[in-house]
Amino acid sequence: MVPKRRKTTPPKAGKAGSPLDDRRRSLAEEEAKLREQMEQHQKLIEDAPKIARERARQRRDELITRATRTDARPASKAALIDRRFYEVNVAAPAQHRRLRAERRQGRLTFFMLLIVFSAVILWLYYTVMHS
Repeated sequence: MVPKRRKTTPPKAGKAGSPLDDRRRSLAEEEAKLREQMEQHQKLIEDAPKIARERARQRRDELITRATRTDARPASKAALIDRRFYEVNVAAPAQHRRLRAERRQGRLTFFMLLIVFSAVILWLYYTVMHS
């Protein structure tokens, strides 16, 4: 007589599997995670041109709204010139734009006055404290 063979059953979920089964299971989980990440990256690559176009459009719209905004300050360089009021004040002199030389002269005057003021303060300090 031939001895009977036992049937081999796969390990149950409750039982601890062999190290190879554990390794195979962890590799399958890693592979699933990597596939999911790859799909996310692929979707991002496909959507990147759309996102770039949308950002460029938003930036352009923002620049347009900023350029067309009129400012309440009359000497604002950021605001567009409102030409409606030019014909009303034809006899009024044009606004004088300060030249570079005038700005330089103003800075020089400011620093000279600052030096004179500090010299006066030092003179007062030494005359009052040392007398």
